[in-house]
Amino acid sequence: MFLRGRLQWSLLIVSLVSGILAVVTSRSSDSESASETTVVESTIPVSTTTSSAAPVMYTVQMGDSLFQIAKTYNLNMKELMDLNGITDPDKVYAGQVLQLPAATGFVGFASSTTMEP
Repeated sequence: MFLRGRLQWSLLIVSLVSGILAVVTSRSSDSESASETTVVESTIPVSTTTSSAAPVMYTVQMGDSLFQIAKTYNLNMKELMDLNGITDPDKVYAGQVLQLPAATGFVGFASSTTMEP
């Protein structure tokens, strides 16, 4: 027949016992894990600090235009005009000192897609 010798019977008993132990162990670990509390630590700082920097000043050079200055410093020309009280963008003179908007210090970045196990 199928189970002729002691070896086959021993293997059958060992397989059954290990299967039963696996089921019992998995059920006890499920009930224990349901009562456990998972703690997740955040990598985001609790508080952030900001610092203000002194305003950046720019002295207009011969041949400079307001558009070229805004483009060089990656600024909005309208914001630059409002900050310095300029109504006509063509009326900028060599030697005139312009205040540039303070840098915010913001640097964008993509969030991490990896998680700790």
